[in-house]
Order: sequence, then structure tokens, then C-alpha cells
Amino acid sequence: MNEKITEIAEKIIAGSLADRSEIEELFSLGESELWDILYWANKIRLKFFGKKINVCSIIPARLGGCTEDCKFCAQSGKYNTSFKKVEHSSDEEILNAARAAKENGVPHFGIVYSGKALSEAELKRLEKLLPIIKNEIGIDVCGGFGIVNYQQLMRLKKAGMSRYNHNLETSRNHFKNIVSTHDYESRIETVKAAKAAGLGLCVGGIFGIGETEADRIDMAFELRQLGADMIPMNFLHPIAGTPLGDMPTMKPLEILRLIALFRFAIPKAGIKIAGGRVLNLRDTQSWAFYAGATSLLSGNYLTTAGRAVEDDVRMLEDLGLEPNVMK
Repeated sequence: MNEKITEIAEKIIAGSLADRSEIEELFSLGESELWDILYWANKIRLKFFGKKINVCSIIPARLGGCTEDCKFCAQSGKYNTSFKKVEHSSDEEILNAARAAKENGVPHFGIVYSGKALSEAELKRLEKLLPIIKNEIGIDVCGGFGIVNYQQLMRLKKAGMSRYNHNLETSRNHFKNIVSTHDYESRIETVKAAKAAGLGLCVGGIFGIGETEADRIDMAFELRQLGADMIPMNFLHPIAGTPLGDMPTMKPLEILRLIALFRFAIPKAGIKIAGGRVLNLRDTQSWAFYAGATSLLSGNYLTTAGRAVEDDVRMLEDLGLEPNVMK
């Protein structure tokens, strides 16, 4: 067993954080060290999270027609995809999805809007829906509504939202290669506003979009500094019509290694395996938890199909893990 990996892992398990030079050293190791990295990532997960795995589902309340130009996203109105036009879910569709999530045992339900920001009318709509979902249906609710301010977030929290999702997408350095219609700092400011409002922070990004290893390390440390308590890790699902539509998918072992290295870098934050896991991980999906993941997005994603909740719960139970589901 690699002594350096062991040394860093034992330091983390004892309660300390690895510094950047140590994480860079882990990233520099070759394929022959992968199994040691996975072994210790699993140990770190067990230390801070035990066998519990969170499960969540989402619904797009506004889908497509986005004014922004994120190069990986099928929802951008600037690209020729099937999501070029805006589609809206009705109030009843959102409430029925929340009821279905609860019936499936899913304890966390997310509402997501495409686009850069919320209008006042959309905010008022959410202020009516969130209390119904939280108090009448009885399921925890989070949201992702783009770039919003502190006052808007306080209104959403008062209505019943517990956590805000706002991904950084990639590193500060690489962001300009992926998005030109808004800047990285606006995302950072939104995350800080959510934290100031007392909301949980569901903040991660997408991988396989041309970023370097240094970009991945930069992003990990940015997330650690921001205090994200849940980190969604998405993996590019290339969509025809987008600028990254011809990008090759990531290899399963590369993804497992990346999950494990994020577990080393941010040991006490949840790591959620989200978009692209079915396409990219294929038959190795169950290994994500051995690599350090503690949560998964189940059901369909925003623009691609996922897996049925019951299949994911069965997978977790088969692994001897404890899916955090409502009985």
C-alpha cells in the first residue's frame, strides 16, 4: 500500500484537512495507485458519514429557452436542441412530482428553473408552492433558480426552502471558456448570499468539459472555502447541437478516481453523483460509493433520463448501504 496515500488519509480521518500540495500529489499519482486511493476514500466516507446514502429527485419547473450560453447545456436557447423553447411545469405537475417522490421514499425534492434569474411573478409562485410541498406533502424541498440575491433567498427560506443549488460548473480559470454571458463572480456571490440566508449549500459542477487537473483541484478548494455541504458531481452527457456535443465521455475509472480525490479534498461535505452517471459510469455506478460518494440524484435529470428510484434503492441495499429514504 502506498505510504503517502496512507499518511494523508490517516491525517484526514484524524480530523485534519489535507493541504493543496498533498491533494496535488494525490492527483499526480498514476493508475497503479487508483485502488489505494479508492480504498482510503471509502474509509474517509465511512468515518464521517457511515453507511447512510442520501437520495434526492428534481423537477424542472422551467425547462429550456435559457438566455445563457453554457457550452454543455441543451437548455440554452442559443443552440439548436430540442430544448430551444421554454416549457413550464404547471403547479399541479410540480405538486404531483413531489407527492410521487415522497411515495417512492425520496426525502429531498428539488425544483429547478432554467435561465439566469427569477422574475418577481415566479418568486411569488414559489412562495405559494414551497409551503405546500414542505408542510402538506411533507418532503424536504430545495431549489436552483439561477443568480438570485439575499432578499430573494430569505423569502424562499421563509416559504420553506432548506437548501440552494447553484453550481460553479468548473474552475474560475476555465469558466470563461465555457460561459460568456455571465461571470464566475456572480455565481460566487449567489452562493455566499445563500449561506448568509442560512440555507444549505448544494454547490458543485460538471466534469469532462475540457478542464485540466489543475482546474479540478482549483474547484475543489473553492468549494471547500465556500463551505458547500453538498457537492453535486455531474459528468458531461454530450448533447447534439451544443458546442460540446462531440466531446468524448469520461472513462468510468477516471470518474471514480475524481470522486475519490474530491473526498480526500473535502472530507466532511456530501458528494452527490448526479447528471451523466448512467452514460459515463455504466456498470460501475455502484462503485461511486466505494470511491467516497454519499448521495445520488435518482429519477430523471433535467434533459436526460436517469434511473428509477426503486432501482437505485435496491442497488444501495445490495451494497450493504443504508439509503436514507422515507418509510
